[in-house]
Amino acid sequence: MSSNVFRSGIGWLHLDRGPDGLSVWSVAEAPRSALYEAAVEVNILLEGSDDIDRADLTLVGEVMGRIDHYLETGLRFVGEAVEADPAFFGLTEPEAESYRGLPATDVPLDSPQLNFYADEWHLRFAEGRLPICDPYGLAVVFHGQRPLRIDDLSDATDVDVDVDVSVDVDGSGIAGGADGSGRQGP
Repeated sequence: MSSNVFRSGIGWLHLDRGPDGLSVWSVAEAPRSALYEAAVEVNILLEGSDDIDRADLTLVGEVMGRIDHYLETGLRFVGEAVEADPAFFGLTEPEAESYRGLPATDVPLDSPQLNFYADEWHLRFAEGRLPICDPYGLAVVFHGQRPLRIDDLSDATDVDVDVDVSVDVDGSGIAGGADGSGRQGP
């Protein structure tokens, strides 16, 4: 298979090898966010296969085409989680007070990146002013179009930045430690 392929709705993708046999497809022309005034890196990570068509390319194209909608959804989800459980983010109740009622676009997270997997995708904010963001940021984990949880990446290693501790803010019962996927992100 060629290391460069074109897919309608996404554009050109380039294949790189990740750790442990992970195939990392990077979108050559990243979507530009008006919210962040920057391009947002997009990766599709596949375990045990180079076959890009195993990924949900329709979802990838949907998210890329409505990038600011999904960024705002992720920011809103984090803002609500900070209000619900400030300690998870490394904040005391008094410190969290300044985040209460904050518009989603003012949640202090930066450097967004999209990482798609076979069964979910992660909106990773590589930087932010919340204590939890040191040193690798945090990830809002989505299933389809819906955010499910927030992954704490602070204890991750350079290679293992998309798994760690999660918080369940919507009562779905998806939380409580490592997600067990063994995924490794770029």
